[in-house]
Amino acid sequence: MSGEGSVPEEWANLTPDCLFTIFSKLTVEEMLEGPLRVCKPWSDTGNKSVFSVFDVGSRTVEPFDWTDMEEKMDALLKVFADKSDGGLKSIKIKLCTDQSISYVAEKCPVLEVLWLTTCPTVTDDSMLKIATKCNKLKHLRIRQAPGITEKTLEMVKKNCRDVVIDLQD
Repeated sequence: MSGEGSVPEEWANLTPDCLFTIFSKLTVEEMLEGPLRVCKPWSDTGNKSVFSVFDVGSRTVEPFDWTDMEEKMDALLKVFADKSDGGLKSIKIKLCTDQSISYVAEKCPVLEVLWLTTCPTVTDDSMLKIATKCNKLKHLRIRQAPGITEKTLEMVKKNCRDVVIDLQD
């Protein structure tokens, strides 16, 4: 180690691809508790590419406490949005809220992929922000998000000309 409380140089200099591989194997709780606090290089904006893809949509989350998990997902998504410095391009998420989706709309104008699964509290409010602020959106997949209406999806299609919308029940 190079100093008290520091991280060995070989760990601090891992490539963004390597960090992404490491991060992709962690649970939501582990992401919130650890890697973003390891060392400055891991959380620096120099590694923004690590934060361009947020994919926890295919993971099983235990224990299944809806309110608690929505809060954790929102917190983690906001960290990614901030760390990406506007470069977050892909989000695949379960159990988030309007609050984090609205946050992403404000912070991440280059968003191209948004997959929402089991998001009962995401509504038209945040999706209208996505439609107006994220016009580079190419793929929107919605599963189990009853608060999003067809009228809002039409607005998304109008503002995001290249978008493909995939609705699943």
